[in-house]
Amino acid sequence: MTPAAVGIDGCSGGWVVAAWAPGGVPRLFTLERLEALGGTLTAQGLKPSRQLIDMPIGLPLAGPRPVDQQAQAALGAARASIFITPPRPVLDALNFEEAQRLARAALGQGLSLQAWNLVPKIRAVDRFLRRAQPAPPCLEEAHPELAFQRLNAGQGGAPLPSKKTSPGAAARSALLEALGLPCAAVLAAPLTCEGRRVALDDRLDALVLAYLASLPEHDLECLGAGDVDALGLPMTLLAPKART
Repeated sequence: MTPAAVGIDGCSGGWVVAAWAPGGVPRLFTLERLEALGGTLTAQGLKPSRQLIDMPIGLPLAGPRPVDQQAQAALGAARASIFITPPRPVLDALNFEEAQRLARAALGQGLSLQAWNLVPKIRAVDRFLRRAQPAPPCLEEAHPELAFQRLNAGQGGAPLPSKKTSPGAAARSALLEALGLPCAAVLAAPLTCEGRRVALDDRLDALVLAYLASLPEHDLECLGAGDVDALGLPMTLLAPKART
């Protein structure tokens, strides 16, 4: 089995996964359910060395997570790409109106529509990890935009344009190539999940998390280190160390 660094991002229809053995070419594939992750990697002859996902793991009962506030501060002008994590009670909401009521009770403010739209995937990650307890979580949380911004600063690059634009996507692809992760070929190939096209920015996000998962510990920073939620799940976020 070949050790591989794994990055996972949500996409329309399920999940997009990047698996990379440094020195080789990354693989991109999709899953409808996270439960298929281990078997799919094994079928490809891969053993994950670290698995990072762009989705909240530890969920607060009340108030914002300190790690979200730390990540927003670290992103500066790009802070809007970090949303406040819905509190755990919101996972039981049946609709947006109920979620708003539960969020206001727990946070003192409502949810953004973006955060509500991610609740099904947050719920899926939560259930996936809780089934694996009491073992340590097999997934760790990371944020692609924070990873891109810090890696880019480490290369001395100019500020990155929005990832939703063609220049922004091209800049991120070029950054990964410069860092030693060859991604042009896999990004050029079409990718679908449950019949739906996987957006380019979702594929780039999975790839940067795979790169991040490949880094040695001394090149990583754990924001929110030591914080856990009421169920013992970590409320932390891995990022490249900031350039000094």
